[in-house]
Parts: sequence; C-alpha cells; structure tokens
Amino acid sequence: MSAVRRVFASIACLACFPLLCQAQAASPPAIPAAAVAAKPDYRVQQVRPNLSVLMSSGGNIAVWSGPSGTVLVDDGVAGLAPQLQEVLARVARTPVRFVVNTHWHPDHTGGNEALAKAGATVVAHESVRERMSRPQVVEEYDTKVPASPAAALPVVTFADSLAIQLDGERIGIVHVADAHTDSDVIVRWQEANAVHVGDLFYNGGYPFIDVASGGSLAGVVAALEAVLARSDAQTAVIPGHGPVATRAELAAYRDMLVAVGRKVREQVEAGSSLDEVLALHLTGDFDERYAKGAVSPESFVRTVYRDLSKPRSGR
Repeated sequence: MSAVRRVFASIACLACFPLLCQAQAASPPAIPAAAVAAKPDYRVQQVRPNLSVLMSSGGNIAVWSGPSGTVLVDDGVAGLAPQLQEVLARVARTPVRFVVNTHWHPDHTGGNEALAKAGATVVAHESVRERMSRPQVVEEYDTKVPASPAAALPVVTFADSLAIQLDGERIGIVHVADAHTDSDVIVRWQEANAVHVGDLFYNGGYPFIDVASGGSLAGVVAALEAVLARSDAQTAVIPGHGPVATRAELAAYRDMLVAVGRKVREQVEAGSSLDEVLALHLTGDFDERYAKGAVSPESFVRTVYRDLSKPRSGR
C-alpha cells in the first residue's frame, strides 16, 4: 500500500472528514436534485453562471472560472486528484490559477501538490502552511497526519485577509480565529453573492471541531454570525460537506450550535462529568435533522464538553 493510501486509510474513520467516511458506501451522499453526475467520485452543481461546486468523498470544491483563469476553493483528497483534473477539464473554462484552502485538513488540501505542479498558486492562511509543514495529531480520534510534501504547501499566505481580483469578480478571503481549526477562512464572491465556509458548516450533520488544532465552539459561532451578517436570502452558502445551502439553513445550524453549547456549558458549570452530560442526550431536539451525518450526537457533545471544560486564560 502506498504512503498516501496508508494516510487516508488511517483517517477514513475521522469525523472531521465526514464524506471521506462514506467513500466506500454503496451510494453517494445525498445532494440537491439539480446536481448532475460527472464522474463516479464527483458530482457537479452549477451555483452561478461562473461558479460550480464539485461534491465528492473529500468534501465540496468550489470552481469559479473566468476568461483569465480559474479559482478553486479546496481541492479534496489526494487520492482523487486525477479525477479532479478530469472533471476540471470539462467544468473549468480556463486553467486553474489559484487554489484557496479553507483550512489545513487533508480532505481539503489533498489536491494541492498535483494542482501546484500543474501551475496553480496555492493560497491559504499562514497557519495552514505551518500545520501542513509538520506532522499533526487529531487528538479526538488519536490519528496522526504526516507532514505534506513541499510542493503541496501554500506559497501565498496571509494573517488576516486577502482578495483575488479577476475578471470583474472580487473573491474576498477572511481568516476567522479559533473556529473549526485555527486556520479557517471564509471565501466570498462579491458579485456572485456566494460564500464558501469550509468546515465551519456541515450541512445536514453535526460538526467536528478540531480543538487540538485551535478550534472552539465559540469561534465557529462567531464566524457563522459574521457570514450571516453579510448574507441575504439569495446568498448561496457552500459548506465544507453536504448540499449547497441557503442563509436560512445556515442560521438554523447556528441556532443549533448555540442551543447545544448553552446546555453543555450549564452542565460544565454545575460540575457534571462527561458521562453524566452524555446521559442527558442534550442534542435530542436536533437529532432528527443533524444526527444522520458522520458525526454522532455523542461525539459532538463530547467535543463541546472538552472545549468548554478547558481553561480559558489563553483566550
């Protein structure tokens, strides 16, 4: 088995890579009826005239393609890089000039190396390069992720924000602190009225918050509040995993995070143990809508409990 295959065999069970968990399933994850099959491992949904979303076992890849070049947001797992190139040859009008990583996880950065070797410039928050440059451990799942090849590392990094101006579209990239990880960014197409929020939003499922990588529930909620404040009923919201959503669906997801977080915090402040909190089934009001994803209610509550139980002096 190759090194790459060993890496992804080891992370296939991770809740932070929810569609990767389903890669071996008999049928693909549910997607909007408007989506059409492109390849066995990719489905394509056109969101705007120049903007499409590729949905796969590695998460959602946004493809914005103009006369002067194509911009990708995320690029899936390394094992699907050849299929990605084939789909892009049909979907993109022009070669890929820029790849924006929403965060460091391998199901969102796995195509970096192949795309960079094909001429693309990889753009990300500075923490993405830092984390990809050295081995990482996803503590919640006791999983080691090796350092990425040098060719896969972002070559344009920033601390706060950046904008790509191309063919009349402004693609704004803004870092949000301590959210899903410490490296998350929100990507917004100003003219197209669309936003890619990466793993700040798992549409249809409970989230994984990578506390070991600097993530926090409060950070996710704050980031989603910022997205909601700049969105309207027509905004297309692209999640890291799951169907393309509306502002209303994102608001409902935010409300769920706030409600569950409040319940867990009350128990933490009351001195309840983790086992006692899990026994209360605090997600019960939301399980019908969100419990069918790769992250179980128990796993979600366990992560929130861990996050809210740790000392806050460093924040």
